Formats: sequence, structure tokens, C-alpha cells
Amino acid sequence: MQILSTILVILFALPVNASELRIMVDGIRSQNGTILIGLYDSLSTFNRAIEMSDKEGFLNDPSRFAAVALRANAALKSSVVFTNLNPGQYAIILFHDENGNGKLNKDGLGVPMEPYGFSNNVRGFLGPPAFEKAIMQIGNSEKTVHITLIRHNIARQSSDFPAFDDNNNRR
Repeated sequence: MQILSTILVILFALPVNASELRIMVDGIRSQNGTILIGLYDSLSTFNRAIEMSDKEGFLNDPSRFAAVALRANAALKSSVVFTNLNPGQYAIILFHDENGNGKLNKDGLGVPMEPYGFSNNVRGFLGPPAFEKAIMQIGNSEKTVHITLIRHNIARQSSDFPAFDDNNNRR
């Protein structure tokens, strides 16, 4: 019995190599819909998420590392904390599903009609950014990242999406 107690003390005294990642979403303009956040640990899962972003079930992808859906709120602020992450490389994809249909709506050219963002606040050129640009290194401690939503100034052809001017006022 004393040996078992000693083993348990040693096991609980060992340092845990897990960290915490806090994601803060900036630039929310509407309390409608849901903020969808995905955490990815490989190029293949990151690319798959981009391919699936305009399909219902973005969060149901079993190949992603972690995901969460947060209801947009009147405070226009949103954040989430992922805990017990192993040190390594991760990338974040998020978007504000303003009309609540579970997917990132795009126009006929594939340009997102809803706000979106990536870790490191990277942007792609005529498409999404490369995984390598979105990678963040997570160590053994807490990390906080701020991701500012990207909006394209496109004419909205549907009343499903609230329109805003450059001063964040609803039109």
C-alpha cells in the first residue's frame, strides 16, 4: 500500500507539458448568428477546413483538432480558451456565421460574404492564406491571440446579411 501511495505522489508531482490557448475575436459588428472557431494541427486538416467552410457541418469535421461555436452577443465580444494543449504548431480558422446557416457564405466568385479570420491575422492573396503563414507555436505556457475579422466590401444581395458602413454603423 505504501508503494502505491508513493507511485501516486510521484505521478501527480510530475510536470504537465500542456498549455492554454485563449482566442479573442475582434471586429464583431453584429449580435446575430454564431462565431465558429476551428483549431488545426496539420496542413491537411487546415486545407480540409477551408474546403468545407462553405458547407454545412464545418464544426463536425472529425479531422480537425478542436472546434467551438459561440453565439454572437450584444457586447460584440467573443473569446474561447482551449486547455491541455500539447506543445506544437497550431493554426486557427474562424468566421462569423451571421445568418446562422452553419457555413461561410460566399459569392459566385468564391469571395466570403461573411467576416472571417486566421491566426496571426494573415490574409491570403486571391484565396486563403497558406497554412505555414497561419501557424502559431504553442509552448508550455498560456498564450493569448487576437484575431480581427476580415470583411470584404462587397454589395450584399441578400437581406440575410446586415450591412455596415466604414464606421461600423448598420445601414
